[in-house]
Amino acid sequence: MSVELGYYTLSVADLDRAAAFYGALFGWEFTREHERYLHVTNTAVPMGFVSDGPSSQPNLYYHVSDIDAAVEQVRKLGGSTGEMFESKSGHGCTCTDDQGTQISLWQPAPGFA
Repeated sequence: MSVELGYYTLSVADLDRAAAFYGALFGWEFTREHERYLHVTNTAVPMGFVSDGPSSQPNLYYHVSDIDAAVEQVRKLGGSTGEMFESKSGHGCTCTDDQGTQISLWQPAPGFA
């Protein structure tokens, strides 16, 4: 099974300011999925902005075909998982590997892969 980067988010303090800045910088266009999230509609790799406050690192979501099986495998390998979340773009889960590195898994909804 080949797993690749499927989605990523950038954490920002203010979604409207981020849209104005990155829209002008890169020509990105946005749709607001809810009050804390903007989806970028015109990038090759799907991405968005979340209003969790600024972060120096993006949150990477690895595209998996079966989120439940991937979460189970993380646990079998000695990692841990957070709660599963659901959005218009699919299902996801934050995971921590057996050394403490955090990643996220994402199973896209139809039309988002």
